[in-house]
Amino acid sequence: MCKPTNYSKYQKRVIKFLNDLLGTDTPFTYERAKNNHLKVLIEGIPKPIYTGSTPSDCKSINNFMAEVKRELKASKNEAEKAPQQENRKLISLLKQSNDKLIQNCVKSLRTRISALKTQEEASVLENQCINGINLKRIEIVKQSVLLALQARKQGAYLKPKELKSIEGVVHNHLNFMLPSMAYYAELLDSKLKRKHTEKQQTQIEPLTSNVISLEDKTQHAPIKEVKKMAKKPKQPVSNKNMNTKNSNSATELMAMSANNRVSLLRNLTKAQALMLIDDINQAMAANREEDIEAVIALIRDKDLPLDAIISRMEAA
Repeated sequence: MCKPTNYSKYQKRVIKFLNDLLGTDTPFTYERAKNNHLKVLIEGIPKPIYTGSTPSDCKSINNFMAEVKRELKASKNEAEKAPQQENRKLISLLKQSNDKLIQNCVKSLRTRISALKTQEEASVLENQCINGINLKRIEIVKQSVLLALQARKQGAYLKPKELKSIEGVVHNHLNFMLPSMAYYAELLDSKLKRKHTEKQQTQIEPLTSNVISLEDKTQHAPIKEVKKMAKKPKQPVSNKNMNTKNSNSATELMAMSANNRVSLLRNLTKAQALMLIDDINQAMAANREEDIEAVIALIRDKDLPLDAIISRMEAA
């Protein structure tokens, strides 16, 4: 570098301008070229900037300063763009890694949809409540994401916020693949209605479904009332359809036509009819007790668990 005394007045103005503009933040250097022009190198600017020794144009110094400022601004923009591009590239790589993780989780859950649906239906019918379905799905999603993280060979560390975002996306996919809460609510409602209807039907016992023999029915009636039953009915009854000598069994009574059976029972007084209804109820209760004893004996004989039988009956 030449001594400052060897520079022209114009070049000294350029050097002073560079000192004032760049200060201590940006290093620079200058030297006289072979053609007596001043060659200036500034850090961050890839090419050197030249200026004359004694330019004839009075605006030459202004043009030089404008050029230096323009190059500094362009260099600063490039320096700012570089980290942004690196950040964008890094964000793109992270997004690709997270997308691949989500795809693996969804693919794994898709193979288990049938089993998950069956488990949810059984849980809803057993607990008669749909409140625990969403919590169960969240646990399934977390377990799936954890297994996917353990299975992948490489990947960046996931912050809690990013992990929560991934779990939310997978949870959204799972909700779309499985039935909605409205479906389970309707399923539970129909199950409860059907169960209530069956309970009502078991409470209504038809009087003509299990008729006992007339001989057992008339044992509690007085002799005079029994004789009244043998009298001729108010409406004629065909001898072809009924034989009075052999009409003492329940099967023969049920073998009659409905009109003949009603005609025969019309001969009963109100007290006899009520007594007959009471006898029928007692007979049905006795049959029910026998059936219950038979079922209990079968359960004991086969050593069947009661919990399994109850759950199977509720699911039926």
